[in-house]
Amino acid sequence: MAPESTGQAATSVSTARGNTNDAHPRPGTVQQAAHDLRQPIATVLALASAALADELAPERIQHRLEQIAAEARWLSKIIQDMLAEPLVLPAAGVDILALVRETVRSQQLACEPQIVLQQPDQTPRYVMVDSTRTRRALANVLANATRAAGPDGRVTLTEWADGNTEIIEIVDDGPGFGSIAAGHGTGIGLQITGQILAECGGRMEIGRLGSGHTLVRLRLPITTHGRAAGGAR
Repeated sequence: MAPESTGQAATSVSTARGNTNDAHPRPGTVQQAAHDLRQPIATVLALASAALADELAPERIQHRLEQIAAEARWLSKIIQDMLAEPLVLPAAGVDILALVRETVRSQQLACEPQIVLQQPDQTPRYVMVDSTRTRRALANVLANATRAAGPDGRVTLTEWADGNTEIIEIVDDGPGFGSIAAGHGTGIGLQITGQILAECGGRMEIGRLGSGHTLVRLRLPITTHGRAAGGAR
């Protein structure tokens, strides 16, 4: 936002800036931030990769460096998604079981509550989604659930197929998503999740169990296009 004018000189500068902005529209705040974050994240990834090349590093340090590198690559994908052109869905399905596992593993690195993953049916299933955006959607729900559960809480994610629909249910044992009423995803993360799911023909449902705990159910249509191209990228 341009500063308030305090005199003729300031007014002239403000007008000049306005003319420049008219000729070259300023990108949104999110796009600006995403653009500026690309280089620092690339630097983190480069440093982690260089450290991984040190064969003398202890195994536990190597493992942590691999996790740092994986998270840096994931952040880079999020930024690319934010700066990308309008969404174009892939020509083949994405392995939804693998995508969910990867997302849960990533969330487990940074959160205190226990996240329990239940995938009783390991039959390969694919969904027509953008893998980066779908992982963002699921990560948003898990982040809300872990915050609600608290450091000593527990979050359970259960995934199964109901006919041609993939069901992903997340339940936390906390008091609920803060001030978000049952049935209304009013937090920005949940709004993003709902939008991402709608893009690929899915939807999100939020409810309250008899115990008072929050239940979030994600529904995604299962594709019949066979194997995925590259899996859960």
